[in-house]
Amino acid sequence: MSTRARPHTAGPAVAGVRDPLLRTVQRTVEEYGLLPAGTHVLAACSGGADSVALVRLLSRLSAQGRWRLSVGHVHHGLRTSADSDAALVAELARRLQLPFFLRRLEGLGGANLEARARAARYAALAEMAREAGAQAVATGHTLDDQAETVLLRLLRGTGVAGLSGIRPIRPLAPGITVVRPLLRCRRQALRDFLSQEGEAWREDETNVDPRYARNRVRTRLMPILVAENPRLPEALAHLAEVVREEEAVWAEWVGQTLRRIARPAEGGWTAPLQEFLDLPVGLQRRVLRELAGNLPTVSFVHVEEARRLLRSGRAGQELVLPGGARVRRGSGSFWVGTPGEVSSLQPVPLPVPGRAWVPDLGLVVEARLGPRGESEPTGRWEAELDERYGTQDLVVRTRQPGDRIRLRVGTRKLQDLLVDLRVPRWERDRLPLVATGDGEVLWVVGYRVADAARPAPDAVGCLRLRAWPLEAGATLEAGAADGILGEQLPVGRGGPARVREGQEAIR
Repeated sequence: MSTRARPHTAGPAVAGVRDPLLRTVQRTVEEYGLLPAGTHVLAACSGGADSVALVRLLSRLSAQGRWRLSVGHVHHGLRTSADSDAALVAELARRLQLPFFLRRLEGLGGANLEARARAARYAALAEMAREAGAQAVATGHTLDDQAETVLLRLLRGTGVAGLSGIRPIRPLAPGITVVRPLLRCRRQALRDFLSQEGEAWREDETNVDPRYARNRVRTRLMPILVAENPRLPEALAHLAEVVREEEAVWAEWVGQTLRRIARPAEGGWTAPLQEFLDLPVGLQRRVLRELAGNLPTVSFVHVEEARRLLRSGRAGQELVLPGGARVRRGSGSFWVGTPGEVSSLQPVPLPVPGRAWVPDLGLVVEARLGPRGESEPTGRWEAELDERYGTQDLVVRTRQPGDRIRLRVGTRKLQDLLVDLRVPRWERDRLPLVATGDGEVLWVVGYRVADAARPAPDAVGCLRLRAWPLEAGATLEAGAADGILGEQLPVGRGGPARVREGQEAIR
């Protein structure tokens, strides 16, 4: 890096935040809830103009925002100027009387350097944040970075979600978030601010290296486009913000749909065919992507092939998607997942009140006693039983030879009932059941409550059961935090529904 420096001056104190740049940062922090009062934030500072401006602006606003500020620097050790970068940041923190943290990275040479350096940088920032006792790490991403990210994703090919760009806030590590207070600030405005303040910064020569695609977009393509539309960076940043908010609505809609129609089965998910085909086409595509794990290798063409199979294929046909997921069409339902051997599941106790975590089936089942009628069971994932079962030993298990279920007309073989209900044969051996310890089947999760187990019409209380999917591959330890998994959605191999962002460099 080369140094851009002027004699340092402290600059005027903020009085009601009249400065436009300060107001922009403060408004971004407040609108996105980036730094609640009492937060300790670690500002990631490389020594470049954007991150130095980040430290100066947050320092000026910290008293009014009632947050604490520390400074963290990651020394990559890849350039001879790295020591000078670290020294500049340390001096900045000293002048502003802010705690300073430094991490040196080693062994970053070799192939795929940019991605490995990015991952190591995130890890180092999380480590410094934990040492500082900080709940947030602030980075210097700007409106220009946002515009370049959107344009770069367009050039590489992206779905709508990719246009959401860099998020203002996202998780970094347990209890630590990454926040971007400068996302509405132009890069040049930050440099003007530093010059007015007489503040030094470092110029990284790799920022103009044409070997990197982002640099080519910044130095070659963006100037051509800006010549046609001087407000293009703002337009692209506004597009990212609109898409991000609309993707949140889509994620909720997809999640509601999956909770309504999808059930875990044989290492994947099954759903009723006609109910799926009745969905709007855009929702069909997103549901299929989620069930298949949101793998980036699954393209628009692959999704359309899967939709064609479900619309006009024959029962028993299947399609193999990139990454190993399969779409299998049944007569009245379809299945999406990765086939695996059916393993015998040991019954999992279901306490009352309490929850049974069944990672082998990708399921959580909750049981509690309560007044009947406080809320009607909704969809396939809830059931009401006679409250007498609340005093019995209950288990969650799969079907066993000889299982029968008590209906109004007597008992029936569970196998025959599943055939009548048109449960696909590949699903039957992994279908979750709630049963008593002595073998009475009470609830075929997602399909049928035993008639003899239902509350009497005049019953005041009942045993309420609720089930929901675990994230694929979740363990008991991963799901033990109460109140987290209940908000997750049915998923494929790739995890719960969410807006995904591409890899980003912390500047």
